[in-house]
Amino acid sequence: MESKNLILAFALSMAVLMGWSWLFPQQPVAPQASTQSNTEHQPDATLSPTAADIVALDEPASATEVKSAAKETFANHTIQTFGNDVLSLTINAKGWLTDATLLKYQETLDNPENIKILTRGDNHESYINSGVLGQKLVKPFHLTSLDQTDSQTVATFEGGLSDGYVWQRTYTLEKGSYIINAKDRIKGGAGLKLYRQVVEKNPIAPATENYNEHNGPIGLFDNKLTEVNYDDLDSSGTQKMASVGGWTGMMTRYFISAIYGTNQDENYRYYFKGDGRSYQSGMINDGFVEQGDMVFNDNMFLGPKSVLLLKKAGVGLERSVDFGWFTVIAEPMHDIMLWIHQYVPNYGVIIILMVIALKIILFIPTQSGYRSMASMRKLQPEMARLKERYGDDRAKMGQEVMSLYKKNKVNPLGGCLPILMQMPIFFALYKVILISIELRQAPFYGWIHDMSVQDPYFVLPILMGISMYIQMQLNPAPTDPMQAKMMKFLPLVMTALFLFFPAGLVLYWVVNNVLSIIQQRLVMKSMNVD
Repeated sequence: MESKNLILAFALSMAVLMGWSWLFPQQPVAPQASTQSNTEHQPDATLSPTAADIVALDEPASATEVKSAAKETFANHTIQTFGNDVLSLTINAKGWLTDATLLKYQETLDNPENIKILTRGDNHESYINSGVLGQKLVKPFHLTSLDQTDSQTVATFEGGLSDGYVWQRTYTLEKGSYIINAKDRIKGGAGLKLYRQVVEKNPIAPATENYNEHNGPIGLFDNKLTEVNYDDLDSSGTQKMASVGGWTGMMTRYFISAIYGTNQDENYRYYFKGDGRSYQSGMINDGFVEQGDMVFNDNMFLGPKSVLLLKKAGVGLERSVDFGWFTVIAEPMHDIMLWIHQYVPNYGVIIILMVIALKIILFIPTQSGYRSMASMRKLQPEMARLKERYGDDRAKMGQEVMSLYKKNKVNPLGGCLPILMQMPIFFALYKVILISIELRQAPFYGWIHDMSVQDPYFVLPILMGISMYIQMQLNPAPTDPMQAKMMKFLPLVMTALFLFFPAGLVLYWVVNNVLSIIQQRLVMKSMNVD
């Protein structure tokens, strides 16, 4: 019984080692039937996108049907680049946003090249395209006006559709914003409908996919977050959803490309589509008629998954920063970190301050737990004598041990409390450090240049292992030889595991261990326990 707290510590530590996929599961995809059953918000079934409507939407319908001369015109037409102080955009002759460069973010600390959230390449590609259902683009988009001021950029393009309609599009970007407004006008095209979609071709598997973070299609439909795996789309093909308002897009660990209607009180139809090579997250907009023209007004967010920036869109994009099971702890922890950062610029220091604050908040319950462990350690000589006397009679041994605990008013489970209280905080902080863009490439001191990746020289994991070993020496030793051997290996196992954890998380654990050692040693001293 006296080693129950150590056994629990080992079990919880093994949960850290083996339980990530269980503790942080992918969000289940909302069943297709659930959105279809919402008759109040379901558009007329006859207007839902059919297989013919959205087949091969990653390539415009005109690509295989327009004349050769038109194809040459598309191929040779000059692309146009425009943007603001944080975002550089490129549109091609087909009206696709083929490149989007984030001017405030670089690939790695060693590679200063700016992040390309949209890009065309030989293999992996991501872009945003659009089309008018039932129409073909036969005249390439060309720039008609570009108005750039210190506060705003407005770029207007014009193209032609197969039935003679003129397609006009105006992009508007505000200074410092990752939100792009796209207003499309089909002159004389009353009744036409427009699709817009984010396309991902040959997606690159994230290096951190073992951490079960979501990468790929995502959307918010009727206030329910829906995340879809690429493999799910390979097997299911097209998934259709309907929602009042909402948004859809593609995301990675730190960045998101999302599209949404400007009128969040309207019904929109959404879809996910994939074929093993190309994947689309799209939206069909019914638009509105204005003086005989069909007008569609959508927004796009192309940028970092910063909660503060995402909230500015006002459509729930911040839900893409999903803290999982421990949201109730992780979200306020994340908010507190951002608040402290206004006054303390180093996130490593902020983590240390948060450990100290948590120790103060949890002082009374953890103090009680350490007193229980000290009392059990004080009873070790008596326990050894009981084992020597009743070692072969487990039932009698258990009775005598419980009698000893009762006589000395010791709670054998009290020592588990500090561990139990720390584990949810540990997992919550893990999620915060893993997915928070604010900690991406955030330095600490010395050799730690990025708190979101592993310690390059493994100094912190080794310090964590040493501190864990010292802490275990202060705990009551198990009388069972097998348990004692098992516990000796725990610091080594945990050190090996923490070698590849984000440096910020290991820093938290090292500081927590050091403070726990100090607190536990003071308790033992006050109780005259060696």
